[in-house]
Amino acid sequence: MKKSERENWQREMFSLIGKWKKSGIRQKDFCDRHDISLHAFYYWLRKYKQNHQTSENGFVPVEIEPMGNNSKEDIHIHYPNGVLITLDKTVSLSRIKALIKVI
Repeated sequence: MKKSERENWQREMFSLIGKWKKSGIRQKDFCDRHDISLHAFYYWLRKYKQNHQTSENGFVPVEIEPMGNNSKEDIHIHYPNGVLITLDKTVSLSRIKALIKVI
C-alpha cells in the first residue's frame, strides 16, 4: 500500500472514529452499522487517541493573557474539541479546576 493510500485510509478511519464519538452508541453497534470489525475499530481507535493526544503527558496547554484596564474580565476555557466555556472572574478556583479536569 502506498503512503497516500495509507493516509487516505487513516483519514477515513479517523473520520469514522469521530462519528462514533458523536453518535453516543456502543462501539459494537457502530461497527455493525458500518461493517467494520471490532478488532479493526480498536486498532484505529488506539491510533486516533495517539494522534489526537493533547500533549505527550496528557496535559492541555494553558495560555494566560494579561488583564486589561477593564475590571470586568471573563475567564475563557477552550477545549481541544472546540468547546468554549466563558466564566465570570468571580467563579471559584475549585470550580475552574473541575471544569479543566473534564477534558
